[in-house]
Amino acid sequence: MARRVRIRRVIDGDSLEVKYAGLFSFLRRPFPVRLYGIDAPELAQPYGQESRKQLESLVRRGGMHMEAMATDRYGRTVGLLYRRRRRGQSVNVEMVRAGMAWWYRRYGGRDLGFPQAEAEAKRQRRGLWRDGNRARAPWDYRADLRRARQRRRRIRRILTWALTGLFAIVLAGMALAIYTQL
Repeated sequence: MARRVRIRRVIDGDSLEVKYAGLFSFLRRPFPVRLYGIDAPELAQPYGQESRKQLESLVRRGGMHMEAMATDRYGRTVGLLYRRRRRGQSVNVEMVRAGMAWWYRRYGGRDLGFPQAEAEAKRQRRGLWRDGNRARAPWDYRADLRRARQRRRRIRRILTWALTGLFAIVLAGMALAIYTQL
Protein backbone atom coordinates (compact mmCIF):
# COMPACT_ATOMS: atom_id res chain seq x y z
CA MET A 1 0.00 0.00 0.00
CA ALA A 2 1.38 3.39 -0.97
CA ARG A 3 1.49 5.95 1.84
CA ARG A 4 1.80 9.70 1.54
CA VAL A 5 5.25 11.01 2.42
CA ARG A 6 7.03 14.34 2.69
CA ILE A 7 10.54 14.51 1.30
CA ARG A 8 12.90 16.00 3.90
CA ARG A 9 16.03 15.94 1.75
CA VAL A 10 17.63 14.20 -1.20
CA ILE A 11 20.88 12.49 -0.21
CA ASP A 12 22.01 11.33 -3.66
CA GLY A 13 20.47 10.00 -6.87
CA ASP A 14 18.87 6.97 -5.24
CA SER A 15 18.55 7.87 -1.53
CA LEU A 16 16.31 10.31 0.32
CA GLU A 17 15.16 11.13 3.79
CA VAL A 18 11.37 11.09 4.11
CA LYS A 19 8.71 11.45 6.73
CA TYR A 20 5.22 9.99 6.63
CA ALA A 21 2.70 12.76 6.04
CA GLY A 22 -0.81 13.18 7.38
CA LEU A 23 -2.38 13.67 10.76
CA PHE A 24 0.17 13.93 13.59
CA SER A 25 3.03 13.95 11.09
CA PHE A 26 4.89 16.34 13.38
CA LEU A 27 5.28 13.42 15.81
CA ARG A 28 6.87 11.13 13.23
CA ARG A 29 10.61 10.90 12.73
CA PRO A 30 12.23 11.17 9.30
CA PHE A 31 13.82 7.97 8.01
CA PRO A 32 16.17 7.05 5.14
CA VAL A 33 14.78 5.54 1.94
CA ARG A 34 16.66 3.80 -0.88
CA LEU A 35 14.84 3.80 -4.22
CA TYR A 36 13.97 0.26 -5.28
CA GLY A 37 15.41 -1.22 -8.47
CA ILE A 38 17.88 1.54 -9.34
CA ASP A 39 21.49 2.42 -8.64
CA ALA A 40 22.55 6.00 -9.31
CA PRO A 41 26.15 7.20 -9.65
CA GLU A 42 27.87 8.03 -6.38
CA LEU A 43 28.22 11.78 -5.77
CA ALA A 44 31.99 11.62 -6.46
CA GLN A 45 31.41 9.87 -9.82
CA PRO A 46 30.68 11.59 -13.11
CA TYR A 47 26.92 12.36 -13.31
CA GLY A 48 26.59 11.90 -9.52
CA GLN A 49 25.64 15.52 -8.84
CA GLU A 50 23.40 15.65 -11.93
CA SER A 51 21.60 12.51 -10.77
CA ARG A 52 20.96 14.07 -7.36
CA LYS A 53 19.62 17.26 -8.97
CA GLN A 54 17.34 15.22 -11.24
CA LEU A 55 15.86 13.40 -8.25
CA GLU A 56 15.41 16.73 -6.42
CA SER A 57 13.51 18.12 -9.41
CA LEU A 58 11.27 15.04 -9.61
CA VAL A 59 10.31 15.09 -5.92
CA ARG A 60 10.15 18.89 -5.50
CA ARG A 61 6.60 19.08 -6.82
CA GLY A 62 5.16 17.41 -3.71
CA GLY A 63 2.25 15.00 -3.41
CA MET A 64 4.60 12.01 -3.12
CA HIS A 65 3.55 8.52 -2.15
CA MET A 66 5.84 5.64 -1.24
CA GLU A 67 5.30 1.92 -1.41
CA ALA A 68 7.75 0.20 0.96
CA MET A 69 9.18 -2.98 -0.56
CA ALA A 70 11.80 -4.11 1.98
CA THR A 71 14.51 -3.01 4.40
CA ASP A 72 18.16 -3.18 3.28
CA ARG A 73 21.16 -4.31 5.32
CA TYR A 74 21.77 -0.71 6.47
CA GLY A 75 18.27 -0.40 7.94
CA ARG A 76 16.95 1.85 5.16
CA THR A 77 13.47 1.37 3.77
CA VAL A 78 13.63 0.30 0.13
CA GLY A 79 10.65 1.59 -1.78
CA LEU A 80 8.95 2.82 -4.91
CA LEU A 81 8.21 6.53 -4.98
CA TYR A 82 5.17 7.83 -6.87
CA ARG A 83 3.55 11.13 -7.56
CA ARG A 84 -0.09 10.86 -6.51
CA ARG A 85 -0.98 7.32 -5.41
CA ARG A 86 0.57 5.01 -8.03
CA ARG A 87 -0.81 6.78 -11.09
CA GLY A 88 1.73 6.64 -13.88
CA GLN A 89 5.37 5.69 -13.64
CA SER A 90 7.31 5.65 -10.42
CA VAL A 91 10.03 8.20 -9.79
CA ASN A 92 12.39 5.21 -9.77
CA VAL A 93 11.58 4.39 -13.41
CA GLU A 94 11.69 8.09 -14.35
CA MET A 95 15.27 8.30 -13.02
CA VAL A 96 16.29 5.38 -15.25
CA ARG A 97 14.41 6.84 -18.24
CA ALA A 98 16.22 10.19 -17.75
CA GLY A 99 19.54 8.33 -17.87
CA MET A 100 20.41 9.33 -14.31
CA ALA A 101 20.44 5.81 -12.84
CA TRP A 102 21.05 2.21 -13.86
CA TRP A 103 18.39 -0.44 -13.55
CA TYR A 104 19.71 -2.66 -10.74
CA ARG A 105 18.96 -6.03 -12.36
CA ARG A 106 20.20 -7.90 -9.32
CA TYR A 107 17.08 -6.86 -7.40
CA GLY A 108 14.46 -7.33 -10.11
CA GLY A 109 11.89 -4.84 -11.25
CA ARG A 110 11.48 -6.28 -14.75
CA ASP A 111 7.68 -5.96 -14.52
CA LEU A 112 7.84 -2.31 -13.35
CA GLY A 113 9.18 -0.91 -16.63
CA PHE A 114 12.88 -0.66 -15.78
CA PRO A 115 14.16 -2.59 -18.85
CA GLN A 116 12.17 -0.43 -21.28
CA ALA A 117 13.20 2.79 -19.52
CA GLU A 118 16.90 1.88 -19.62
CA ALA A 119 16.71 0.82 -23.26
CA GLU A 120 15.02 4.13 -24.12
CA ALA A 121 17.66 6.15 -22.23
CA LYS A 122 20.46 4.27 -24.04
CA ARG A 123 18.81 4.71 -27.42
CA GLN A 124 18.21 8.44 -26.84
CA ARG A 125 21.72 8.83 -25.30
CA ARG A 126 20.35 10.54 -22.20
CA GLY A 127 22.31 11.34 -19.06
CA LEU A 128 25.03 8.85 -18.29
CA TRP A 129 24.47 7.13 -21.64
CA ARG A 130 25.53 10.33 -23.43
CA ASP A 131 29.04 8.90 -23.95
CA GLY A 132 27.85 5.42 -24.90
CA ASN A 133 28.58 2.68 -22.37
CA ARG A 134 31.67 4.40 -20.94
CA ALA A 135 30.05 5.50 -17.67
CA ARG A 136 31.22 3.37 -14.75
CA ALA A 137 28.48 1.51 -12.89
CA PRO A 138 28.23 2.44 -9.19
CA TRP A 139 28.56 -1.18 -8.04
CA ASP A 140 31.91 -1.42 -9.90
CA TYR A 141 32.99 1.95 -8.47
CA ARG A 142 32.18 0.79 -4.91
CA ALA A 143 34.01 -2.52 -5.49
CA ASP A 144 37.10 -0.57 -6.63
CA LEU A 145 36.92 1.58 -3.49
CA ARG A 146 36.69 -1.56 -1.31
CA ARG A 147 39.71 -3.11 -3.05
CA ALA A 148 41.74 0.09 -2.66
CA ARG A 149 40.83 0.25 1.05
CA GLN A 150 41.88 -3.39 1.50
CA ARG A 151 45.20 -2.70 -0.28
CA ARG A 152 45.91 0.29 1.98
CA ARG A 153 45.05 -1.79 5.05
CA ARG A 154 47.39 -4.58 3.89
CA ILE A 155 50.25 -2.14 3.23
CA ARG A 156 49.73 -0.50 6.63
CA ARG A 157 49.86 -3.93 8.31
CA ILE A 158 53.08 -4.87 6.48
CA LEU A 159 54.71 -1.54 7.38
CA THR A 160 53.71 -1.98 11.01
CA TRP A 161 55.28 -5.45 11.10
CA ALA A 162 58.44 -4.20 9.38
CA LEU A 163 58.84 -1.24 11.72
CA THR A 164 58.16 -3.41 14.77
CA GLY A 165 60.82 -5.88 13.61
CA LEU A 166 63.29 -3.08 12.90
CA PHE A 167 62.63 -1.57 16.33
CA ALA A 168 63.23 -4.97 17.95
CA ILE A 169 66.56 -5.36 16.06
CA VAL A 170 67.69 -1.87 17.13
CA LEU A 171 66.77 -2.57 20.74
CA ALA A 172 68.60 -5.90 20.65
CA GLY A 173 71.68 -4.18 19.17
CA MET A 174 71.61 -1.52 21.88
CA ALA A 175 71.24 -4.15 24.59
CA LEU A 176 74.17 -6.12 23.15
CA ALA A 177 76.33 -2.94 23.03
CA ILE A 178 75.51 -2.17 26.65
CA TYR A 179 76.15 -5.75 27.71
CA THR A 180 79.56 -5.90 25.97
CA GLN A 181 80.64 -2.66 27.67
CA LEU A 182 80.03 -4.14 31.12
